Amino acid sequence: MSGPFRFMTEGKVMEWGPIPPAAGPHRDLFLETNGVRALEASRTAYATVIDLLGEIAGDIPTMHEPLIESNDVVRYRVQDEKRREWETFHSRLNAELLDAIERHARQAEALAVAALNFLEDHELADEAHRAIHQTGFVRRGLFGCPIVLRDDDFWSTCPVSISHCRVGMSAALIGDFECSICGRLVEDCDHQMGAAYPKVASVDSDGTCTICGARQCEHAPGAEYMLIASSNGRNLVIDEVSRVSRPRYPQARFVAWTIDLEEAANDENVRQAAHDGMLRCDICLGPCAGLNEMTEELSLADLPTTI
Repeated sequence: MSGPFRFMTEGKVMEWGPIPPAAGPHRDLFLETNGVRALEASRTAYATVIDLLGEIAGDIPTMHEPLIESNDVVRYRVQDEKRREWETFHSRLNAELLDAIERHARQAEALAVAALNFLEDHELADEAHRAIHQTGFVRRGLFGCPIVLRDDDFWSTCPVSISHCRVGMSAALIGDFECSICGRLVEDCDHQMGAAYPKVASVDSDGTCTICGARQCEHAPGAEYMLIASSNGRNLVIDEVSRVSRPRYPQARFVAWTIDLEEAANDENVRQAAHDGMLRCDICLGPCAGLNEMTEELSLADLPTTI
């Protein structure tokens, strides 16, 4: 039986590389340059997905317009319709083609999210927002968006849902950062942070999964999973971590959070579906209610965590 809902998050608090300018024209240039680069790279990765699909790309389900819909009932109806459309389209694809596409699809979405994090106060913010929906729509349709049960909590890593809460992290800390793919120090490895790479799941000496860090999860040791490379802190000394609306490191954001399934959290069928990777988030299939511009006055309890 699941206990009372606990809102927990996983996120990035810093990025490898030069410290971004704090303010002024130099920061504006930094944000614009990196944001435009990320947006263009997202479009390139998405175009690769379309190219790999070949002739059947023209049959991809169409994304709902407009992107923003305030009516919950309409959003849920669209999600249901698009889920059925994608199930039909997905049945035409073989495993070899999906394997070839997955890396590019996930990278296109990750880059779109990165672009919005850079451009949220720029005139290109709407384009980055649209890119998140477009790439997330295809990623969800082709590869799903699992809600998983880890250590008795339901977790979601949905980039579409999480990116719509415009909140970041500001940390005061020192330490080293290691690559989430190979475990080496970021400055000594060849993996590009933010790019997707295959990684074989295993269990660390402390009993935690090398893919997600949980002790009980859906990842099978020996199986290969596609993972976005990120830098994990090691030997960190943390003074404080604050929640801010505009973090100095633009990519210092939530990447996963627990969601409240309310009474369904104790349903054995729901729990088994989550364990088997069959419980899915559908937020990325339909329109959104708009970007949630978090303010300093809001508490973590105000974050939307239900599906």
